[in-house]
Amino acid sequence: MTGMTEQMMDRLAAQRASRAERSQALWKMSPERRRAAMWRGELTWGQLFEWAKLAPDEVPLINGEWAFIAAYTPEVAETSEHEAKRRDA
Repeated sequence: MTGMTEQMMDRLAAQRASRAERSQALWKMSPERRRAAMWRGELTWGQLFEWAKLAPDEVPLINGEWAFIAAYTPEVAETSEHEAKRRDA
């Protein structure tokens, strides 16, 4: 293998190890801790989608959509901004 190919293979192996570690960390948590970590923004997108795929009944919903996705929709974002402005007033 060329040096460049070896470097790329090393990076891919490290990414796989990191992904596996994040997956293990996710499933060591209780459902309550997963939800709290999601609301704090501590889970990666990969962890969020893995959780939604393997335990969909645990993932909070907003308007029938997974909360971690719904939070980025205009309807939810506008409501959140409005509520934040109202609290600050």
